[in-house]
Amino acid sequence: MDKINWMALPEEYSKGKFIILPIAYEKNLTSGRGASKGPGEIIKASKHLEYYDEEFDCEPFVEGIELLPQLNLNDNKPEEMIKIVAENINHIFKLIPKQQIFKQYTTKQNSDKFLIGLGGDHSVTLGIVKGLESIHHEFAIIQFDAHSDFRDFWNGSSLNHACVAKQLSKNHSMLIVGVRSMDKSEKEQIDLNENVYLLLDHNYNITKLGEILPKLPEKVFITIDVDVFDPSFIRNTGTPEPGGFIWGDLIKAIKLIFETKTVIGSDIVEFSPKTNFESESFALAKLVYKIISLQILQTQKRKEQV
Repeated sequence: MDKINWMALPEEYSKGKFIILPIAYEKNLTSGRGASKGPGEIIKASKHLEYYDEEFDCEPFVEGIELLPQLNLNDNKPEEMIKIVAENINHIFKLIPKQQIFKQYTTKQNSDKFLIGLGGDHSVTLGIVKGLESIHHEFAIIQFDAHSDFRDFWNGSSLNHACVAKQLSKNHSMLIVGVRSMDKSEKEQIDLNENVYLLLDHNYNITKLGEILPKLPEKVFITIDVDVFDPSFIRNTGTPEPGGFIWGDLIKAIKLIFETKTVIGSDIVEFSPKTNFESESFALAKLVYKIISLQILQTQKRKEQV
């Protein structure tokens, strides 16, 4: 099989600052299935992207975008999935050879890489964050999601996709944005946790987001569950909810985050391609490219300030 590059980029741009890690994994989901197929469809759609980002006036691809081989983990238990994802991320950043795909790396640390994970159900974020914890010290998690994901257990596991935020909050400050479905017990737990901030969808605005961001640590990781979007925009997700963000809402939000904080990585999860999904997979590929654009602009701005 021919090697697939992100955006079908020429080989000279298929290595560099940006790393895309596809993780095919779904386990004990609440409703719809198919999240393990999401990364592949987003990657396929990326070949239709324009190289130039007209909104942010840059060509992000020139920094190099490396697409790693997909981790196929559907047969693994949640604990195993988290361990494998974390180990792979450690090898990406610390460049310690272990698996075949990392043969070309040396032991020299390379913490300036920027990682974007593609899930998979939302539990893959647990593995990604665990991997980043060995690279970065204190950082917060900003989660865009229609659900709070603050349950202690779901479908017999504390590592289920419905428990992700609760698990992450044990070691990180959190801001959960766009919630429009949750259990009362989740709300009560969040209210008792002074390190977790909640912006519900029905009263969200960009001003409120800007007021909370200074309360978080300087470094942040952004996780985007695609069900944060209005189903009129993204239907192919396991647990869609009425209402939600449209495209411009999310771009403005992540732009403000990049302008305010140091973003160390991101992921996009819970895309479950089933029916008429081509425009949605293209939109999510473009979202990846927007995140890359914003990271480049953030780096340029900080260099200018030095």
